[in-house]
Amino acid sequence: MRRLWSKCLLLSTLLPAVIPAQAEEYKARAVIKARDRAVLSGELAARVTGLPKRPGESFKQGELLVGLDCALYEAQAGKVAAEHNAAKIKLENARQLNELRSIGSLDVALAQSEYAQTQAELRIARINTQRCRITAPYDGKVVTVLINQHENIRQQQELIEIIADRRLEAEVVVPATWLGWLQPAAPLTLQIDETGARVEATIAAISPAIDPVSQTLLLRAELAQPAELIPGMSATAYFGPAGTQ
Repeated sequence: MRRLWSKCLLLSTLLPAVIPAQAEEYKARAVIKARDRAVLSGELAARVTGLPKRPGESFKQGELLVGLDCALYEAQAGKVAAEHNAAKIKLENARQLNELRSIGSLDVALAQSEYAQTQAELRIARINTQRCRITAPYDGKVVTVLINQHENIRQQQELIEIIADRRLEAEVVVPATWLGWLQPAAPLTLQIDETGARVEATIAAISPAIDPVSQTLLLRAELAQPAELIPGMSATAYFGPAGTQ
């Protein structure tokens, strides 16, 4: 009897150490990321005339983020528009003369070609004037402004970094051995390191490739309550036992 009691005491001291070790197998590190994040570049060489948004400020889709001096491009568009109008009149006149058999079909074809060329040039000129206004592709916030007002920028220069701070997800790196029980739409809980908050989430997608060096794979998790989170936050992801997934 005394031996049995000693064995029970030994098991009771070892059991608390075993349970955390098993629970440890079902947690992994995660990071909060934005689905949409971009650095917008200028497509024209021009002077900056407007920077209505500063870092940290919100914007709506379609709002102006960077304004460029468009006087030169507007003048070019006006010139091409006048040439386009002249080519249109010339084509109409050529068609009328052709009906009267005063000119041949070749002259009409040449007038038609000239009209089509000016039409394409006018389209290019109008695109350039539209590029003088860099607008927001989605709702979000400004991360960094990389230029200053009145500066002259070059083509393809990076101007402003933006982020869709309400469209968030979590990226979780887990051992590849979990593939036997992980499934899309499986629940998990994220405990945010910076705030201590707990956020419910579900697995949105599982990477189809395993890292051959670390033998891990990446999960994307959809967040149930992303409002209090900021991209870049780190977290611990807790999963249920394999049998409950």
